[in-house]
Amino acid sequence: MSELVELTILNHKFILNTDKDRKYLEHLASYVNAKADEVVKKTKSVDSFNVAILTALNIADDFMSDKMEVNNESKRVLDKVNNIYNYISKSS
Repeated sequence: MSELVELTILNHKFILNTDKDRKYLEHLASYVNAKADEVVKKTKSVDSFNVAILTALNIADDFMSDKMEVNNESKRVLDKVNNIYNYISKSS
């Protein structure tokens, strides 16, 4: 069942009609605000649009880097499994 959840991101209030857990959404908003604070400290920018775009780029970079790392680790594990399977198959 959906509910209205109010979040504040970059000093702007958003009201979402959502099925997501309130605490989860608050955690996401907190994460976005922390990333935005990092951008402000690094760039000294006060333009909220620039801060929002740079924050989105940083979050996208974090996501894509993590995704690539997971894909690389999955490939490494699959290669090991295949090596073990081939070793067992040759031994049988």
